[in-house]
Amino acid sequence: MALFAFLATAVADEVEGRRPGARHAMLIYVTAADFEAAQPKAAGVAIGAGWMLVRLEKGKPIDADQPQVDSVLAAAAKTAIEEGSAMVVYGDELPPDA
Repeated sequence: MALFAFLATAVADEVEGRRPGARHAMLIYVTAADFEAAQPKAAGVAIGAGWMLVRLEKGKPIDADQPQVDSVLAAAAKTAIEEGSAMVVYGDELPPDA
């Protein structure tokens, strides 16, 4: 299994601590056999966590052995390797026209 990261946007549906209807940027980490399998898995992770209108903006494989400079992203990558997926949701809402 390989590790993939996706930059995505999604709208909060029933997400604790988020205003319903608010759009947020997020990073979704998943493990999958290949990029084609990683895409629907990443979208499913967000949907399963209470997000809707998930849009995967960019995605790429991540070298799991390369150290991450950001501790939050490093922890998310480690969790994805151990559990299959992880999400980092940015706190600021995106404006409607972004």
